Amino acid sequence: MLRCWYKEANLTYTMNKIIVTLASVLVLNVASAQSKVKTFTFQGNVLELNLVDSTEKGLMGVPIEIWSGEELVTTEMSGPKGKYSINLPRYSVFTLKFGKAPFVTKVVEIDTKGFERAADLAIVNLELDISLFKDRGYLGMNFMNYTPVALAKFNKHSGKLEWNMDYAKNVKQRLTGVLTANGK
Repeated sequence: MLRCWYKEANLTYTMNKIIVTLASVLVLNVASAQSKVKTFTFQGNVLELNLVDSTEKGLMGVPIEIWSGEELVTTEMSGPKGKYSINLPRYSVFTLKFGKAPFVTKVVEIDTKGFERAADLAIVNLELDISLFKDRGYLGMNFMNYTPVALAKFNKHSGKLEWNMDYAKNVKQRLTGVLTANGK
């Protein structure tokens, strides 16, 4: 009877050991897979634009929200002299929102489809300087909180990020109209 109990206890111990070992291997594989998620670096400067004389200076402590669809991926802050560097996972389309009070938010949308091969070869350098200006409570300026001021799409044939200049021109005209309507 004691011998039978010993065999059952030994079998239970062995089964538990196997389960723990398999669980450990599974956890290690998941952790390894997560560490292999490809990322790329997006960097630049956040600058304060003086609307009176068009001078710019670096802004420290500006939040930069990174969105993938409706999901907030992370929030980073600009560092000394407005410098920022963000490691981003490769989402198809993501949105960067730059800003905090008293500045008007600026939104940039980037489509990275086709980016993987170029990133593997390390031939893509994503840099963007963004100029923010103070929110003076101008009527009609709130569109800046949700409308991208720039759209970029990765061109897998050229291996470059291309900015939609026609779109940017239209946003600039809209912004100029708002400033003009407000006497600026």
